[in-house]
Amino acid sequence: MAKVRREYKELVASFARRFYESHLTPGMDSGDWSIRDEETGYIYICPRPGNQFEITDWTVLKPQNVCVIDMDGKLVEDAGLLPTVEAPMHIAIYKDRPEIHAIVHSHPIYSSAFAITGKNIPLALAEQALFLGGEVVCAEYGLVGSKELADNIVKALKGNKMAALLRNHGSVTLGRDLTEAFVLADFLEHGARVAIMAMSLGKIIEISPDNILDPGLL
Repeated sequence: MAKVRREYKELVASFARRFYESHLTPGMDSGDWSIRDEETGYIYICPRPGNQFEITDWTVLKPQNVCVIDMDGKLVEDAGLLPTVEAPMHIAIYKDRPEIHAIVHSHPIYSSAFAITGKNIPLALAEQALFLGGEVVCAEYGLVGSKELADNIVKALKGNKMAALLRNHGSVTLGRDLTEAFVLADFLEHGARVAIMAMSLGKIIEISPDNILDPGLL
């Protein structure tokens, strides 16, 4: 069995305060994030609450609380905690997108507003095209922790998209590392907020992904 890397557990835990203070969660154990070790395939992921670990908000997360699972969802080590119920979604994304090494699943306000209406976030800002892959698709509904939800989010991320919405639930952003996944979570929420504000002024002027950069810059 490959060795569990302590530094990866520390890395996952180090983003807990940022996750909470960036309002990517309303509190308790809402939302989660993970990283995948390319060498071993092990996934370092947030735990679910248990008798040994009460989650009032994610700032309580410590390295020893981070779960380590393999690509089949089996615990690599038994620390008395189970991985988040959304582990099947993380695994499905990693299997479909081998270039991705980090996932942030969040419940921010403005992105969630699109998610509960089943609407895509239109491509209206240049950074959406450059960093998120264009229009952000709202996946079909699936029960929390279900294979259906996992399959639906993988479908919504097709076309190398870096973000998608979970209907009546929240959002996900991807990254080559956790820093990128968290930065893209901020871009996603910014785009959703601007779109909602724009709707109060009139019709959103959408743009084409091919009409962003001056060809001379390429």
